[in-house]
Amino acid sequence: MSDFDREKKNKKTAIETAYAFLASRMRTTEEVRGHLKSKAYSEDEITDALNELIGMRYLDDYQFALRYYEYNHEKKRGVLRAERELMEKGIDRETARNAKEDFLYEHKVNEFEDALDIALREVYVPSETYGGSSVMKTVDDRLIAKIARKLEAKGFSKGDIFRVLDSIRREAMEDRDD
Repeated sequence: MSDFDREKKNKKTAIETAYAFLASRMRTTEEVRGHLKSKAYSEDEITDALNELIGMRYLDDYQFALRYYEYNHEKKRGVLRAERELMEKGIDRETARNAKEDFLYEHKVNEFEDALDIALREVYVPSETYGGSSVMKTVDDRLIAKIARKLEAKGFSKGDIFRVLDSIRREAMEDRDD
């Protein structure tokens, strides 16, 4: 047996390579396509493998996007960040947006409340005494900017960020008036 025949016999098919790649976690169609391209499979082999995986529901970009939104929500991140990352992973805008809307509706997610919770953790610090209530930091432009940057980095919408900042400013004013 020649070296070429031995190499051909030992080489996995595109579908076998794709199965191995999918074994550790869910992937997008584009991630699998890129992996198979890196392994030098032909376009026909790649297309056939992808079609088979999609047909057997091993690859489903919509389901991947739903799970990704859930994961990001658990990590206290906004849907805008998740949507951007999904598109970077090769999921088309329409699929990402449909999954986002379904996720928000099905899980009754209130991004404003999530963002407010994160912001309040920046504003309130535990008091020094055991069992004491939290103490509000001085709300100044520096703290407001820090909160805004944090919420933006986490992927919350500008509208929610402005509402959160407005809420914090009002609460600080009420606290000062007391």
